[in-house]
Amino acid sequence: MALSALVGIGLPVLAGCDLPGVSKDKGGSASPSGSSATAGGSASAGAGAKAGSTDWQKLDAHIMGHNVTVEVSPVIRQDEKTSVIALRLTRAKDDASIDAVNAHPFSDNGNKVIFSSYLGAPSIYRPGAGASLVKLLDLSSGRVWSATDGSGGMLGLTPGENITSYLSFGKVDTDTVTVMVPMAGFTTVSVLEADAAKKAKVNLSTAQTGINKYPPAATELADPVAIERYTRALDDSTSTQAGSKDITVTLNSDVTFASDSADLTPAADTQLQTVASQLKQHPDGGTLTIVGHTDDIQDDAYNQTLSEKRANAVKTKLQQLTKLDKWKTSVSGKGESQPKIKDTTDEARAANRRVEITLTPTGGTSPKDSGTTATPSNGSGKLPDPQGPVAKGPEGVTLTSKGTSTSGEVTITLDHVTRTGGYLLGTITCTVKDGSTGAPLHPLLEDPQTVLANQRDEDG
Repeated sequence: MALSALVGIGLPVLAGCDLPGVSKDKGGSASPSGSSATAGGSASAGAGAKAGSTDWQKLDAHIMGHNVTVEVSPVIRQDEKTSVIALRLTRAKDDASIDAVNAHPFSDNGNKVIFSSYLGAPSIYRPGAGASLVKLLDLSSGRVWSATDGSGGMLGLTPGENITSYLSFGKVDTDTVTVMVPMAGFTTVSVLEADAAKKAKVNLSTAQTGINKYPPAATELADPVAIERYTRALDDSTSTQAGSKDITVTLNSDVTFASDSADLTPAADTQLQTVASQLKQHPDGGTLTIVGHTDDIQDDAYNQTLSEKRANAVKTKLQQLTKLDKWKTSVSGKGESQPKIKDTTDEARAANRRVEITLTPTGGTSPKDSGTTATPSNGSGKLPDPQGPVAKGPEGVTLTSKGTSTSGEVTITLDHVTRTGGYLLGTITCTVKDGSTGAPLHPLLEDPQTVLANQRDEDG
């Protein structure tokens, strides 16, 4: 079973479906062929069409253990508000039967696999038709489009059959996009005007007829959204979260200041250079807020005063490192009133001692030079010790699900990653050992020490 994951600066920010079921695929990864992008252990996101090309791109995928070819058309701008893309799915003639793969419930007695269960959203969610979980990515600007509608219904296929699913999106305003197909991988296609649809072999009339068969479009999904980035220094001194409107840099006060003091340490220079770099990427300025926070050890009045002094110290230092004349700046302290983690452990209190600097750039969070991204300095930190097995990506690690009702043994591999647009793209392949009774992935991939926390270290 191949799970596609988009990785930015080493941090997963988008992921393919983590669906129940197992794969007993014995065929391994598909091999690159021609200009096709391959999945099942690789992601040739750098390959694909250039601007203006009418070529379709091909992904050779293993979807829940079944061998499927996914052909992806160029994106066609149908009008000023709507764009359309076509996906042609072909199940291999010699594909393993459902019983052999044991991929379970999304099938019938005729050896027909219902691929919409893996490529589309459940019907209770909109748009919930065809391959509606496919995403269009503009990695140069850090944006992603979600489908507003789709055709193809259940996408049921027996060996040797093919079916086409048309998807509608909002207006796509770039020359090329990277297409992410869940459990298949990434490929790049061009974006064309409607008059090029015939040459690109995309029948807009057929597409519209198919799309109109299903419930009204989820037009609220038409606009692209920013791909959120989260980076953290190895020594935990600084973290940066960038969304569509704001960029928040969090400074660990234990590194920034002397104990119980607003005096900056020598290490604070490195931390604040990160912030200065962020500010310089947005020369038009915007709104800048600096907020100090403390733990709960001292009384409220003491903590309030300390948080205010620390926030002001950060502002003063930033003024020395870069110009703030284009930024409307506010400084405040919250004392212990807004803890990041509501606990009294040493670790929680350390996380609560912080200064948060939030930039709201006038021109949006994408830097003027899209090829640059300010990330926290590594400082004096080192990579944390691994808590599980370690191996080279193509070799993978083999794990057994413990504490479950199954005895499944699964091998997880990452053949390679491709650097594009400031991101790393890769496809993780999970292969369950033949004869296993199942292998739930959640117990293998989650961190038991942070069950209720997300990738940004926020409590769930």
